[in-house]
Amino acid sequence: MQIKIFQKGFNYSQDGDGNRLVYHLQGCNMRCPWCANPEGIAKEGTLLVNSECLLDTLCPFGAIDHKQLDRCLCKKCRTHECIMLHKTKGIRLSCETPNIDNILEEVTRSSTLFYDGGGVTLSGGEATLQFEGVSILLKRLKDLGIHTAIETNGTHPKLATLFPFIDLLIMDFKHYDEEVHARITGIGNVIIKENIKKAMTNHPNVLMRIPVIKGFNDLEKDIRNFITFFKQYDTTHTRFEFLAYHEYGKTKWEQCGMSYEMKDAYVDAQTMALYESLFKENNFIVVHT
Repeated sequence: MQIKIFQKGFNYSQDGDGNRLVYHLQGCNMRCPWCANPEGIAKEGTLLVNSECLLDTLCPFGAIDHKQLDRCLCKKCRTHECIMLHKTKGIRLSCETPNIDNILEEVTRSSTLFYDGGGVTLSGGEATLQFEGVSILLKRLKDLGIHTAIETNGTHPKLATLFPFIDLLIMDFKHYDEEVHARITGIGNVIIKENIKKAMTNHPNVLMRIPVIKGFNDLEKDIRNFITFFKQYDTTHTRFEFLAYHEYGKTKWEQCGMSYEMKDAYVDAQTMALYESLFKENNFIVVHT
């Protein structure tokens, strides 16, 4: 069994407790316009281009002309000489496809670095799109005694079946309103809400994250609607974190040949403080990682 991975590396505390080996899995079923990892959206992977280093001679079919890539021609290509025969800074495929045994060998070699409660985190993209591989990998990690975490948008209908193999469940919840959620991300939130209910009811360690975007969910009424939704459930084992909008992925959108449409989306410190204060007033646990 193989898993497509577009990025991996160690990170401390932001992707779960302690020092963690984080695998970003290729493919996402949402199209959030603020995505920091656009190269991880397409299931099959994306060609990332550095125009300054792009050579016309890399493509025998003329898809590269004066440092510009014709991605329509690339879609028809079956041989991929540009990345298969050449090692260049000008163009690369976003992902690699190791098998699970290779990943587990890497984890075992790295296990001495899992200090302060660290372990392995599966992130994305959306990790659960590779559900079968993720299920196998999580089970085998648990067999090895490795602390596991997953970062998910909560859209997979079988997410709860993975709960026994996930020590820390990190979930995104972008908007409480079905229509707004679908219009902006490209997918509704009905399954997400159901999975949040299951998580708060059945999982002992949940970190719920809300990305805060100006013009999307930054008003006081938005905060109170989030609170109303969460108060339906027991949040004893759930922590909340609010992530302010940033443009860290903007350059990568351009490298992927996609247009970055976000404008004037930063939120001010007062908005972030209001999120925190209102959640705390309602006895929710707020954290900063």
